[in-house]
Amino acid sequence: MPGAPPVRSWLLLLALSLPIFALSIDANGVVVLLPTMARDLGVSPVASSAVVTVASVAFAAPLILIGRVATRFGPRPVLFVGVAGFGLSSLICALAGDYWMLMGGRVLQGLASACCFATSLAAINAAFDAERLPVAIGIWGAVGGIGSAAGPLVASLIGSTWSWRWFFGVNLVILVITLVMLPFLTPELPTDRTERFPAGRLGVLTVGVWVAFSALQRAGSWGWGHAEVWAGLVGGAVLVVVALRSRGAPIAHREVTRDPSFRLGTAEATLSNWGSGVLMVLVPIALQTSRGLGVVATGLVFLGFSVPFAVGGAGSGPWTRRRGAASTLATGSALLALGLVGLAVTGIDAPLGVVVVALAVAGFGNGLVYAASTAHGLAGVTTVRAAEASALLNMWRVLGLALAVGISDSIVRIVDSGEGARADAGLRWALLVAAAICVIGVPIVRRDPSASRTVTGTPPPAR
Repeated sequence: MPGAPPVRSWLLLLALSLPIFALSIDANGVVVLLPTMARDLGVSPVASSAVVTVASVAFAAPLILIGRVATRFGPRPVLFVGVAGFGLSSLICALAGDYWMLMGGRVLQGLASACCFATSLAAINAAFDAERLPVAIGIWGAVGGIGSAAGPLVASLIGSTWSWRWFFGVNLVILVITLVMLPFLTPELPTDRTERFPAGRLGVLTVGVWVAFSALQRAGSWGWGHAEVWAGLVGGAVLVVVALRSRGAPIAHREVTRDPSFRLGTAEATLSNWGSGVLMVLVPIALQTSRGLGVVATGLVFLGFSVPFAVGGAGSGPWTRRRGAASTLATGSALLALGLVGLAVTGIDAPLGVVVVALAVAGFGNGLVYAASTAHGLAGVTTVRAAEASALLNMWRVLGLALAVGISDSIVRIVDSGEGARADAGLRWALLVAAAICVIGVPIVRRDPSASRTVTGTPPPAR
């Protein structure tokens, strides 16, 4: 939105952040309600866990397809469909009379979330120049971090006071406000209909990613030795290779895939999400099982991670402006790794103050990396390709999370099954492996010339 008044740009950022806030509350809060859902709908705890996994798979699988659709028809209509679709799917979940209706609503929530994530970043990329873009994305990520922190608390309070169904109703209020604001603030963004749309290859790719991600989700609970896990991984990989190797228009435009900034931002997003995945999935479970904390207490402890995450996300923009993306990404990766190591050394049974400090260090570092990797990944991409770039970056980010949970859960099982193993030995090793993976990003950033420049004075790509 070149030349747009700054006030309108910041109002647009607010409107685009609201659905991300709602999505974050939903994604992190629904886990708390799984036992109640299972009891009310008459299904097993294992079946109820699919309520979480099916939404994350439905989010990751169609991201590239959605990005290409937004490139061809414009991010604006796809964004509106995403916001409205998430509201409708939340209503379906709230009114679900049986397990399968709830699962259908969760699939729609995942698809709608993908529409919102890909296109909201494209709109932000258009609304802010190169100097303000890292600040805007930092705020956008910080709002999501606040939603992540609030999710378990909101879910536990609503679930204990009323019913788990009312939890899905929280989204409706936020999304109605968003739908009122967006039409007046979101500009018509450029499209590209000159290139042939590879519908068949995109369909094969989507199915392949869906199958592979579903297998990764199962690996966390079934183990890597299960035949169905490997069948899904191999089958999904074959479909992805077929889609990528077939002749025709490229799956993703070369402007995106060959851009050095995009490659670095995507690599950092993937590596850092491994660390945050271990923290956000395995540590809350350990706090409840090993320490015996309740859901609300666990949520309060985890504010030690989520609040610094939001602060780091908001502060990444000014940091990048003054010192460059290399400093922000390297510092964030190092702090995230330091927090992981600290938690591994002290253990989950350490005094809660020590646990919170380790979580705070990791959260602040993760906030820096999350916002800076996203901003840097989009910095060299034109507005017409921003939704495509955002979709691809987020797909890799989810892959990092899925791998982290699947492999780390296996590490925990193997180590804890050993004779004489400490109660939290497996988690300690999982945290150390995650820290090592996060540290990989530091030398990569330092050697990449695309991250060495400061933002001020850097001309934005042609809009």
